[in-house]
Amino acid sequence: DKNGTRDGMTGTPPTARPAPAEVSEARSPSHQDRQRVRRSFVFGVANGALLLLGDALIHPVLVLAVFVDRLTESRVLVGLVPALSVSLWFLPQAVAAALVEGRRSQLPWAAWGGIVRAAAIGLLAAIVLAGGLGSDRPVLIAFFLCYALYNLSAGFAFVPLVELSARAIPADRRGFFFSQRNFWGALLALLAGLIVQWALASGDAGFAMLFATSFAVLALAAYTTLWMAERPVPAHPRSLRAWFESVPTVLARRSVRRFIVFRSFLALSAIADPFFIIYAQYRLGLPAETAGTYLALSAIARVATNPLWGWVVSRWGNRQLLQLTTVLRLLMPLLALTLGALVRWDRFLVLVNDVERFAFVSFALVFLAYGAALSAQMLANFTAVLDLARPNERPTLVGVTNSVLGVVALVPMLGGFVVDRLGFEAVFVLAIVLALLALMTSGLLASPRRVSR
Repeated sequence: DKNGTRDGMTGTPPTARPAPAEVSEARSPSHQDRQRVRRSFVFGVANGALLLLGDALIHPVLVLAVFVDRLTESRVLVGLVPALSVSLWFLPQAVAAALVEGRRSQLPWAAWGGIVRAAAIGLLAAIVLAGGLGSDRPVLIAFFLCYALYNLSAGFAFVPLVELSARAIPADRRGFFFSQRNFWGALLALLAGLIVQWALASGDAGFAMLFATSFAVLALAAYTTLWMAERPVPAHPRSLRAWFESVPTVLARRSVRRFIVFRSFLALSAIADPFFIIYAQYRLGLPAETAGTYLALSAIARVATNPLWGWVVSRWGNRQLLQLTTVLRLLMPLLALTLGALVRWDRFLVLVNDVERFAFVSFALVFLAYGAALSAQMLANFTAVLDLARPNERPTLVGVTNSVLGVVALVPMLGGFVVDRLGFEAVFVLAIVLALLALMTSGLLASPRRVSR
């Protein structure tokens, strides 16, 4: 997740078809071509890193869940935050593909999507700066409207932005290009953790500062998009109707249906995600600013485990990586439940000198697992879809998968109902059950080397 990670372009590939083979790459590039590529590479990497930084400063699980919790006692609204983050990012991608696929130029679509995205957070920052958190209901309404617009525009812009990158960067440098976007973005996410820690220690005013900083970073990211020079291609747009007409053919394949069922259960297992940091505050007594430390730790886990997951895919394939992702998802609520039980066990507390420090260090394991799981899931989403899809159905398969996940992602907000009525422990148990179901259905996934084509 979306997860804070979505703009690194290592998630499920967009529904726009890849740029056609560029004849210009076959000949020796001119000095002007090399300059154009160099400029696009630098500003493209800066764009990806800044998008990741801007998103990390308003992380849905570690920052915005705490923000909404300050404004309302409803756990349903807290659970709605990451649900919107994922769902509204996925849902517009099919429409975006139909609108921009095959267009001669992708730059206007990518640039305007980035501008709207930044403007949504800028408006939110202005509202919070002007009114503070005193007027709970108006601020809540403004927040959800601005955040919905932010995610819709981000999801829409993702499609033309990746296509723009494919047209601007030669095929033999794209792997290095995307890896550099993610590397520098991960380093900036560590910086975001320190900023979040400082901001949340400043009280309610810290949220306004985070929104304003995120707006500035996202606006700069939108500006860097304008400096990417794409190679124009002949226009061959595809209608939204044609996309829908191809859906039944894709869904007729059993391997595709099984993959969608598994991914749905895996998405549902995120039902407890927004409540880990709230649980740490209310049940373990940890201060709000620990969210910044946990954000930095999750970023470290993402960077550190990425080479490992690449090796797993090369050695064993996507199914095993998806199963490891599910195991990490299973560990997160298990760790939270175990730690919650330990800090209430008198015999154990006698052995611990500093209970708060023990809780802080131990609960960090939850977010280390969270970062590692996100890293694995992003890589597996990308490679698994490429393995499943025939070349002529790839845009449709990705569109179908993203649309289903966009709807499924709204379900975890029901975790708020569970917390309100049965407590935190109940939603953790539910997350464990859903992760187990995902693990069971993962056994039905086709081996990438034996996928029916």
